[in-house]
Amino acid sequence: MRQPIDLDYVSKAIVGIASPVVGVITSFQEQIEWHLRVSSLCVGLAVGVMSLVSMAKKMRGR
Repeated sequence: MRQPIDLDYVSKAIVGIASPVVGVITSFQEQIEWHLRVSSLCVGLAVGVMSLVSMAKKMRGR
């Protein structure tokens, strides 16, 4: 017969895995923020270029 799940053991395992992950994220927070800012800028520029191309196509069609 299968043993019931020990919630204390599972909670300790989750905390044991999550603690180093939070530490790594905290230590790389500045670099992660920088990458997010640059990627959002690139996405914004791409949307702007696509809007400009769409507007130019509409103007030529008239």
